[in-house]
Amino acid sequence: MADDRDALVGTVIGERYELRSLLGRGGMASVYRAHDRSLGRDVAVKVFAANEVDGNALRRESGEIRLLASLNHHALVTLFDAAVDAAGTDRAYFVMELVEGQTLGERIAEGPVAPSDVALMLLDLADALHLVHERGVVHRDIKPANILLAASASPRVGFRAKLSDFGIAYVVDSTRLTTPGTIVGTAAYVSPEQATGTAPGPRSDVYSLGLVVLESLTGVRAFPGTMVESLSARLVGDPLIPAVLGAEWGSLLTRMTARDPADRPTALEVADAARDLERALHTPSTADLDATLPLEDGRAADESVESGTATRLLPEATLAMPGSTRVMPEPTRAMPEPTRVMPAHDADATEVVEPASAPQPAARTRRPRRRVFVALAGIVVIVGALVVGLAIAPSTTQQPTDAPTLAENGGDLGTHLDQLLESVTP
Repeated sequence: MADDRDALVGTVIGERYELRSLLGRGGMASVYRAHDRSLGRDVAVKVFAANEVDGNALRRESGEIRLLASLNHHALVTLFDAAVDAAGTDRAYFVMELVEGQTLGERIAEGPVAPSDVALMLLDLADALHLVHERGVVHRDIKPANILLAASASPRVGFRAKLSDFGIAYVVDSTRLTTPGTIVGTAAYVSPEQATGTAPGPRSDVYSLGLVVLESLTGVRAFPGTMVESLSARLVGDPLIPAVLGAEWGSLLTRMTARDPADRPTALEVADAARDLERALHTPSTADLDATLPLEDGRAADESVESGTATRLLPEATLAMPGSTRVMPEPTRAMPEPTRVMPAHDADATEVVEPASAPQPAARTRRPRRRVFVALAGIVVIVGALVVGLAIAPSTTQQPTDAPTLAENGGDLGTHLDQLLESVTP
């Protein structure tokens, strides 16, 4: 901000606005921080240099001034009042909303502005331009010094831009221009048609805004040099747009700064394109989301998560800028590896063991043979009991009896029983 060492500081203009400090000075006017005694609020007062504006002509523009004061948009610095200080300095002045913060020109002097902040700024300003163009007003003097950066309440947004002096160039131009071909505006940012003295239209503002955006992204003025050098350069060539800005920025800025006004987009079309850019730049990619969202086990997705011998692989996401297709590859899952056996005799060798064949069922024991042996054992016990009984019976009193016989049995069982009986018969 400028210091307050100025002859007008401390004076009251329009019998209402007390000028307290100097905020800035340009070729045609100075801007002061002032206190509105009637409403008890601080405002910005732009006081034009003597003889820069015809006071009587300005009074005749009261209809245009009321129109400018009726414009209401969050990206426009509101115009409160415009008059001629007949009782004091006899100078024309404008009273505007006071915006606390630096100008875009001061911010660019610190270095290039973040693309996400530039996209939001372009969206706001282009949307405001569309509003006023629809009302038949052209700014004519869009430049970094006329864009004020207000503090943003959102932590993800660096600032909110407001376009000041909107339409003032139009009113001032109508009061002071008597010779066709006079240029109103700042040489570094005027459109090619303004450079030739042609009356500017709405798309002249689009051209100037394109140069402002390009300078914000790069930190370098597109057409430097003296007034003659700067004006001549844009009549024979287009601004250089670095490829590093990307295809979407390059395409939009190329169209905005086309030398033929018919080839430029409208302010509304610029706002639509800026909205797409802003969404893409402020929306985290899927890869970013994967890296921050916890998985089922509580770990971040950028950690490898093992399940058995398989590892979850997270692909990198490809994010295209607006106008193209966002391609998100499917996650790749590694297949489980075969079981590996490390032989004891060779620790470096790896052998893949083939899956074992299904076990064969054990052979069933033939139950008939087991039953035969059980029957034979029972017979042996019975025969043994008979032999013992015969041995202890009195031999004198009893007549010899016939040898015991068994019922006939066919097959192997009968043969075995006969052999057993012979072995025990006396």
